[in-house]
Amino acid sequence: MQKLFLIIPMCLLLVVSGCTEEKDQMQRELGSILTDIQAYEKKVAEYENQLASLEKKEQILFEKTVDFSVEERELVEGGVSRLDNYLDERWQLIKREQEVIDDAEETIEQLTALSDEASDEGSPSVAELKTALTKRYALHREVIGLYEELMDMQSALYGLLIEENVKRVELEEATIAVNQQRSKLEDAIQVFNQSTLEVNSALKETQRVESE
Repeated sequence: MQKLFLIIPMCLLLVVSGCTEEKDQMQRELGSILTDIQAYEKKVAEYENQLASLEKKEQILFEKTVDFSVEERELVEGGVSRLDNYLDERWQLIKREQEVIDDAEETIEQLTALSDEASDEGSPSVAELKTALTKRYALHREVIGLYEELMDMQSALYGLLIEENVKRVELEEATIAVNQQRSKLEDAIQVFNQSTLEVNSALKETQRVESE
């Protein structure tokens, strides 16, 4: 299951003129914050696409590797080495994604001050937007945590493939653990996607208020 990304209305990224100087300033600040968030979303989307590509290659290689016989140990070891390389690449990407989330969380803190500056009608919509974004990024952290646990389990499974005295039941148990963790991850992504829909709804409400 793929993560959903934010849909930020273009008019919220543009400076709206013709209002009071105070409202113009607030809209400029809001537009600047949302422009930054949009940039973060773009980076995360790029990392997600790279992760998806690596996962597909890794899965194909894993299936080929487990098909090798005991007598083809050299091929198994070569396959596991390449699987570990794919894992290392995914670890690097997920770390970069976490750094982007850290920056995004710092940026949305600016919405607190902006909410105080907003008009009586606009303040609730900005506050609700900040609440929705905060919840979404917290859930994103949970997804990343589960993904990291999944990679640890996959690493352990790959290690078993090259153990000389490994038992079939050990491989089966490790495979079940990986599949169960993947299921937990899918459930977390579903909750995360729901929070994204909530943010998109809050963005539309902010758009409505600010256009009045």
